[in-house]
Amino acid sequence: MRSQIGFRNSLGNVFVLRTLALVAILCLCVPGVFAQEEKPAGEQKKPASVFKELLTKANPKMVKVFGAGAGRVDGFATGIIVSDDGLILTAQGVFLDGSNVRVVTSDGVSHPASIVQKNRVSRLATLRIDRGTPDYFELSDKPVGKQGDFVIALTNAFKVADREEPLSASAGIISLRSSIEARYNPRDIAYAGDLVLIDAITSNPGAAGGAVIDLQGNLVGMVGKIINSTDTNTRLNYAVPSHTLKKFVEGKLVEEAQKLAIQPNAKADLGIALFKLGGRNDPAYVDRVRRGSPAREVGLKPDDLIVSLGEKKTATVKDYDEALKSLRPGEETIIIVLRGKSVYRIPITPIEVKKK
Repeated sequence: MRSQIGFRNSLGNVFVLRTLALVAILCLCVPGVFAQEEKPAGEQKKPASVFKELLTKANPKMVKVFGAGAGRVDGFATGIIVSDDGLILTAQGVFLDGSNVRVVTSDGVSHPASIVQKNRVSRLATLRIDRGTPDYFELSDKPVGKQGDFVIALTNAFKVADREEPLSASAGIISLRSSIEARYNPRDIAYAGDLVLIDAITSNPGAAGGAVIDLQGNLVGMVGKIINSTDTNTRLNYAVPSHTLKKFVEGKLVEEAQKLAIQPNAKADLGIALFKLGGRNDPAYVDRVRRGSPAREVGLKPDDLIVSLGEKKTATVKDYDEALKSLRPGEETIIIVLRGKSVYRIPITPIEVKKK
């Protein structure tokens, strides 16, 4: 499923639960979550001790990432160690653009970090430090966790940890597994790919790159870059799933632009000709559809009224022309048409205008 989603959260609703507070909440609200196999009275592990053990094992597998800031853009994030030779997964961001990126491990030691790779579409990056890291998360080939499972998000939200301090922890459940293509604007992708929606509040500064784990300590995914909808003033709390992270680390997530080999200034074409007898202020009715074009492939027909293209309203021919200019060849978008009394929302992928 590919979708555009509205996200809601405000800083007034943000809460960051440190270990002791979260233990108290879990003990009061979900006493059965940490159920152990039956033991004689006095030997049963208490929920607080199980939770403490979970965080104690996870914390050495996490790092704090510090780099360049820019204006209101924060220069810090969280990272996940994924190998025994210093390989670290984090979210792509401005903090990686400077010449001095450093990583602080759980023992409080700061290490210079080099950037191994980045991915524009998935917003992922890998770093490497010159140090052995025997404690690390295993990446899975298959999805970890299912809808309704309890999860813990470990992040350095708001930069509350600078050195050896433990990361903040937030509890939640897996709400949904889906996929998304979210954009900052018609050209710049915020995130595209599979994701795990969670109800723990993770859309905070510095949380990107944090670990989302299940109650057995397995890595469900990594907290993604903040996706914010300026139209609805909402945010999304999500994680990039473990199997996607593994593909990225193994070099199997190829940049969309590299696949298509598209020039940055390439013009998009859908193969649609509009009625223009009355001028550019006429409604955007389809006059004809070129054979072999993207429009023909998705079933557009003459007399269809185009009401939206790439999330832009197209009340007139002029509006349609402007919306078409904002599209990028090879990047799927949505066209909404009115046909008779029925409305159709159709995914369509423009091609590059051929030079004559």
